Amino acid sequence: MTVQVRPSATGSPGHGHATQPPRWVIVAVVLAAALVLTDAVSQAVAPYIRRDDWPYLLPPDTPTAAGVVAKNLLEGRWLNSAWWYVIGQHSTPVAAAVTYAAAYALFVAGLWRLVRLRLPQLHWAVDALLGLTLFVSVVWVRLLYWPGTLTPSVVVAAAGVWTLPAAARSRRRLGGWLLVVTVLAVLTYPPVGILLFVCAVLQVGLRPWRDLVLLAVGFIAAYAVGVAVIYVLNKIAFDHFGLRIAAWRHPNPLVSLYDAKVNTLRVLRALYRLGGVVWAAGLVGVAASVVAYLDARLWPALVRLWFAIAVVVGLGSAQTLVTGIDTDPRGELWAWLAIVLPAALLLAGSRWSPRIGVACLAVLAVVGVLTWRSDVGDHQATRREYSALVERATRPRPDGSRPQVVLYQPAKQRNTARGQITAGTVRMMVRTAQDGVVPRWCTAAECRRIAAARQSVVDLGTVVGVVVPPPPARL
Repeated sequence: MTVQVRPSATGSPGHGHATQPPRWVIVAVVLAAALVLTDAVSQAVAPYIRRDDWPYLLPPDTPTAAGVVAKNLLEGRWLNSAWWYVIGQHSTPVAAAVTYAAAYALFVAGLWRLVRLRLPQLHWAVDALLGLTLFVSVVWVRLLYWPGTLTPSVVVAAAGVWTLPAAARSRRRLGGWLLVVTVLAVLTYPPVGILLFVCAVLQVGLRPWRDLVLLAVGFIAAYAVGVAVIYVLNKIAFDHFGLRIAAWRHPNPLVSLYDAKVNTLRVLRALYRLGGVVWAAGLVGVAASVVAYLDARLWPALVRLWFAIAVVVGLGSAQTLVTGIDTDPRGELWAWLAIVLPAALLLAGSRWSPRIGVACLAVLAVVGVLTWRSDVGDHQATRREYSALVERATRPRPDGSRPQVVLYQPAKQRNTARGQITAGTVRMMVRTAQDGVVPRWCTAAECRRIAAARQSVVDLGTVVGVVVPPPPARL
């Protein structure tokens, strides 16, 4: 996405450049401010952990927790298992969340550097705005609550984006980089590999279309290699060549024309759900794309960005068409780049383009910050609610002994996926407060007494019952 570098209208005139603060200061201050403005610090120091992330923070054979290695038969995240074996099982939720936040900040710094290499000199304030906007992805915020599982993927993303400029100096090195980072991403969290492909298209810039097509073919081939590695490892570990898709994902293998119709509708629904998540920012991205297309200096870079987006959308759609499994919006990490990069591209444009670019980035930054604060704030409110229940239930008795804790949940909630997610989260929080003792479900007699009390925490004398709260609306 390279454009000809020239003095930018967004830069300071004359001696202004000499007074700009060192760029490392700008990066450090912006990233620190972003962590505070978005309330990401709260999630780092007092994390809310989703139920299916807890196994990656627990020792093996923890009661009621799914086996991390066994999950590879369903998901193929072998690199996550290796991380758990070496680090995760010996870690804590806070340590995992802090590591995740640090790795994400490092990734954003690398991505910011990559974008800046494609732009002319910017005024420090515009540069800071660009960095903040890249940080506040309205998609990535939805991944903060799985630090035990996803930290390896963010480490791969950070390593990939920082090594990309050096790798792009030759075709052979770029090909090797693409293979390594894509395979590693597939083995931890495939959307990261897709994101790094978009970064690679950004890095190669205005090379001939033949080079871009080869890059896309190489990416798809590397992605296929990553899948093949999963299949081989599953064959070795479980004597099953492939993945066994969990029923809750509602797989629908393509074997007939009717399946093609059903899966095509799933593709469209997935894109519709993504649009519902990014619509406000998406409108800004569309406006920036229109302005960039009308600027003769920018449209060659813009259409190459569109090419990259078409490749990743096509890959995701093809997977859904073949398997019937659609992607949750939180996995579409490329979407924020598709929105922000056209606005960033305007900073290198002619006439009014840089000013419009600054305005677009400002709006995107506001939308992103508000989205992060809302999402993190909602999860933090839930964490505080659950923590209050757990603290009351595990409070030592007057004689210093700790009561046994049992869980109660109405049957209509306990038999739903949303209810099970909520109960699993509360159970693991109680386990942490009880030094590793996992609470059991109440017996029939205990459940009747707990239900009759109509209180969230009920002391039955022999045990203390905790009523699992109703599932949050976001689930």
